[in-house]
Amino acid sequence: MSQDRIVTSDILLEFLEVAFNHILFFRNLYPKEIFVKKRIYSTTVYVSEHPELNEYIKNVLNAIRELVKQDENSVKAVNLVFYNKKKEPTEKFVFDFIKLQAHGTEKDPYYLKTEEALRTLCLKLSMCEAYLKPLPEDSSFSIEIQTYETAHVALSENPHCEDFPWIIDENVLEMTEKNLLPLKTIKTDCLTLQMYVVENESTKCTD
Repeated sequence: MSQDRIVTSDILLEFLEVAFNHILFFRNLYPKEIFVKKRIYSTTVYVSEHPELNEYIKNVLNAIRELVKQDENSVKAVNLVFYNKKKEPTEKFVFDFIKLQAHGTEKDPYYLKTEEALRTLCLKLSMCEAYLKPLPEDSSFSIEIQTYETAHVALSENPHCEDFPWIIDENVLEMTEKNLLPLKTIKTDCLTLQMYVVENESTKCTD
């Protein structure tokens, strides 16, 4: 694995970790008390101190790292999905990786443009609460990785992921009354990413 690819992978994983925590904080799925303020990308972010939640996120990031290690473009998208108490999807944050480029550092050797773009995304996440309806009580969440079948097979055989097996979800419930909230599209030397939220009107009833 080249040094450029390692750096690009680390940038991606750091951002996803920040974004997952930020979303969970602002969507009020957990008590605010389990989060602490940290400074990253020259802005304030919120990071969980809950051991079980952190372990889940760590395992997700580890799986993404292993996929990217094999092929930097094997991850098509990552979705953070919220469900109501009936396990119906109510909201989905989509990180659509159009391109993950590990050899584009000549124009931005210190990744300053990438950091600026990721800071903008974090600020967008901080404001999304104003545009989305509250989550129903007793909501839950999961993180999905959209990849290729061959990549999934390789992941299932990877010893680094054997303690956290991934399964193919063949019974995905589709959202019916969808509202789309575009957040940001960024394009830097190492990453092209489109981020948006899909909100399901029909399952967000809090009754």
